[in-house]
Amino acid sequence: MTKNDTKKTMIKEIENKETESFLNSLKSNEPLKKVLFLAKNVSKTLMVDIVPKMAKNVNELMVEINSGNKTSLKDWNTIKFLRQHLYNLASYDRQKNVNSAFEMAITRAVKLAIMMYDNKNEFSVEKDNSVLIMSKIATPFIDVKLKGQKSGTKKVKNESTDLVEVNTGTIDKVWNIKYPSVVSTRSSKTKDTKINFQQLSSQFLNELESVYKLANKKDYNKLLELVDEKTIENLGNISALLEDRLIRSEYINATENLSVSGDVKKSA
Repeated sequence: MTKNDTKKTMIKEIENKETESFLNSLKSNEPLKKVLFLAKNVSKTLMVDIVPKMAKNVNELMVEINSGNKTSLKDWNTIKFLRQHLYNLASYDRQKNVNSAFEMAITRAVKLAIMMYDNKNEFSVEKDNSVLIMSKIATPFIDVKLKGQKSGTKKVKNESTDLVEVNTGTIDKVWNIKYPSVVSTRSSKTKDTKINFQQLSSQFLNELESVYKLANKKDYNKLLELVDEKTIENLGNISALLEDRLIRSEYINATENLSVSGDVKKSA
């Protein structure tokens, strides 16, 4: 670096420290910290504690519904039926006031409950609310390191039947594997678009991982060859879209409300 560059860097660091110092001195920070702490812990509690506990209770409900003689209720063991029952118990009317976090927690809990009911040896919720899934179900393939080979790793089928602890986000992934019929094939109108976007997302993930590794290794020369200001701006916009979770939540809603023909039915 030239003296000029060094001077500019020092000035930038001073400005950043002054900005940080100013922001940290604001009195409004204290009430904000309390609200943020509450929000962070509520969201964590919802997924880490409440979803597993709810799944266990829904599973008990399913056992009771089907105890003794076979129940005459239709579709009692489906997401739609169980979710609506939970909505009714909570006096929740999504037509008046949609609560996406509440709905996601219920849907995820119902999925886990159904999988626990159908596959008792593969799924479990422990007393501390930890979620256990059979290893080969949670992770169908594992990476094995290859010594002395350029590729480095290869994927091998996981045969382990041990129960391993997972986070509740794994529930959605495993559900789609265990119940693939839920994700019915689309019409020819959307087939090409769907395949193209799937390919694009896979390619983007591979390239993103490569750039991430360069940044992690601090390989600045190669990093600057691939990344510019526009790239950073695009990544920021992509991050904002993903943080919104709209695509994910609506994908879940769509897959849960498919008819036999592949058309999406109106959700509950």
